[in-house]
Amino acid sequence: MHKEAGKIQFNFSPQLDVVFLAGLYDTDYEQAELVFETSAEQIRIELQHAREKFSAGDAAALKKVVHKMKPLFGYVGLNKIISDFAAFEEVCAGAEHISQTENGFNHIVAITEEALQTIDSEATRLKQFNTQCL
Repeated sequence: MHKEAGKIQFNFSPQLDVVFLAGLYDTDYEQAELVFETSAEQIRIELQHAREKFSAGDAAALKKVVHKMKPLFGYVGLNKIISDFAAFEEVCAGAEHISQTENGFNHIVAITEEALQTIDSEATRLKQFNTQCL
């Protein structure tokens, strides 16, 4: 990193847990950019797996995918989503039939798609910042 980079502060978007992200990345915005990009990519992959497990009617496998997705939101400061995913894991664990997970699944998909827009936007902002300032 260039010496001047320490003087210029990137401001994470207010819809993210700014304090958490500042502690996580400090001023390593190149690392933050990489993590945002790879997290979005992995979330997309896992969301597709979740859709496949839901379509197959496999609540136990769906629970495993949701569990795997959950920490990815923390890496990008969307910690509030983690509790929604944890609650949905419980729904999956208690489901005797996949239909019992439908409302929760639709909610998880909707918040994931919204989160991906936020993550992509922040990754773009980080890339612009890193290109201009580093």
